[in-house]
Amino acid sequence: MKFDPHIHSVYSGDSRSEVIDILIQAEKKGLDAIAISDHNEIKGSRLARSYGGSIIVVPSIEISSDKGHILGLGVDEIIPKGLSAVETVDRIHDAGGLAIVPHPFSYYRHGLFCNVDKNLVVDGVETKNARYIFGYSNKQAETLAYNKRLATLGASDSHFLKSVGDAFTEVNTKGNDSVDGILKAIKHRRCKAMGHRTSNFLIAKEVFVKKVLRRYPKREE
Repeated sequence: MKFDPHIHSVYSGDSRSEVIDILIQAEKKGLDAIAISDHNEIKGSRLARSYGGSIIVVPSIEISSDKGHILGLGVDEIIPKGLSAVETVDRIHDAGGLAIVPHPFSYYRHGLFCNVDKNLVVDGVETKNARYIFGYSNKQAETLAYNKRLATLGASDSHFLKSVGDAFTEVNTKGNDSVDGILKAIKHRRCKAMGHRTSNFLIAKEVFVKKVLRRYPKREE
């Protein structure tokens, strides 16, 4: 099944994507499952699950540890930002989730492994982020995943609707197409990174709309 584990909604503060529109776009892109992984927030994730529908929504949150970002995949609670990387990972595991490192070697995106020991015990890393498909940072992630036997994930890291599903994770749930089935498959590394890079033109256009025109929608409550 096709799973995009790293999508941002308006609850992240740096995305203009409404939750319902993300679900509609995910269906258009042929995704089977998504995770709305907002920055230090779970409102978007919970709202997505409340809508129901054909798309499986995995609980998630992107946590800002003191050394970089970590996804708490399968986590349905707030884990405080600013904790050490070790404590953040421990909190994720205590909450029953998987600790996935997004863009792990991207210096300007708070890549965790730019700042911490690569022996930190995590469950997986993004080896194909739709914003960084080519380049040294992704190659480093692939090497780390191979050497440490970590799950390899693809993700859109979407901050606008058109980029949802550009990169994704192909997950072998062995017929258990559910939140638990997806998490179990990733834990046992039955997954691989797939997809393509998001257009730099579209990224630049979106940055202009947000930073220069400062157009943001109201958050759904």
